[in-house]
Amino acid sequence: MKVDYDKIAPDYDKHRQANGPYMPQLVDLARKAGARDVLELGCGTGRGTQAFVEDYPCRMVALDLSRGMLEEAREKGLAGVHWVRGSATAIPLASGFFQFVFGVFFIHHVPDLAGVARECARVIGRGTAAIVTASTEFIQTHPMNRYFPSLAPMDLARFRTGEEIEAELRGAGFVRTRVGNYKAQPQPIDEAYVQKVAAKFTSTYELIPPEEFEAGLERLKADVARKGQLEEGVQWEWTLVTAKK
Repeated sequence: MKVDYDKIAPDYDKHRQANGPYMPQLVDLARKAGARDVLELGCGTGRGTQAFVEDYPCRMVALDLSRGMLEEAREKGLAGVHWVRGSATAIPLASGFFQFVFGVFFIHHVPDLAGVARECARVIGRGTAAIVTASTEFIQTHPMNRYFPSLAPMDLARFRTGEEIEAELRGAGFVRTRVGNYKAQPQPIDEAYVQKVAAKFTSTYELIPPEEFEAGLERLKADVARKGQLEEGVQWEWTLVTAKK
């Protein structure tokens, strides 16, 4: 089953976090690269785009394959951002134009990882590529696995490891590659979090069989209603892969 991002875009946007804990790292990488022209891959509804340009004003191109997602993004009215519909494996932009290319939690949607790496190498003249993805540990230990048994197996099958991404970037001609794993402060699993899960704020929830999702959601609601919040919180963990050219 595939996720229809054109259909879910309006609800998806309501529950996305604009400024993830990885954003300062991306801004710092752009600054060190002296980037004037920046490309974001898999921009979705533009939440991350907005956070990035607020911290790092630049000439920004944001690319996504979903027309619905881009419609939501354009409504944000971000000055200096050019929204482009296209694939990360066939970027419809000139070669050697950008100094910094990044993508956040998009790479698991693209089967052709080598194609993404080649396109990043093509559109960067001299600069840096950065890809943020979910760490294997985060997927395996996520508290929602207790409520949705399909969660971890599906994401482990979809997400590539940092080392796999690094290898493809090296194969595309990048040098000085690095894989880093990071953690943020735990966030509570409370009523607000339950509402986000109910709205299927990440694509994996869209893929869970309906009966499993409804049953897990009811158990989650009951536990949070009884306790106010779960004893265990959600601790953001992410993998950042960087490469220079």
